Amino acid sequence: MSISLRTNIVHHGIMKEEALLQFKLLLPAALKKRLETHATLNRRSLSQEIVVALEEKYPAAEPDATSDPAARLLFWLAKRIRRRNPKPGSPRDKQAALYERIAGDIAERMKDIGE
Repeated sequence: MSISLRTNIVHHGIMKEEALLQFKLLLPAALKKRLETHATLNRRSLSQEIVVALEEKYPAAEPDATSDPAARLLFWLAKRIRRRNPKPGSPRDKQAALYERIAGDIAERMKDIGE
């Protein structure tokens, strides 16, 4: 399998963002070496490792800030699973998606009854 094909699989299959942007990034050599070491240990590309580190440092806003404890717990569990970047379609990925669907359903139902 060619490098470009593997890169496309990684970026389009694992990194699920709708719009991926490519840009030049200058890093200190020692930092790049540490990132490469962690990427190898985590079985990720350097690009994926950088994205994971940035996602942890700058998390996205919660999709729906709900006050229901059950929904909040399920959203939290899904977020913890997704932080480990499960492969698309894997049992862990399906589990996170299920938690998100159930949490969304709970939040909607609580709105319907006047939370």
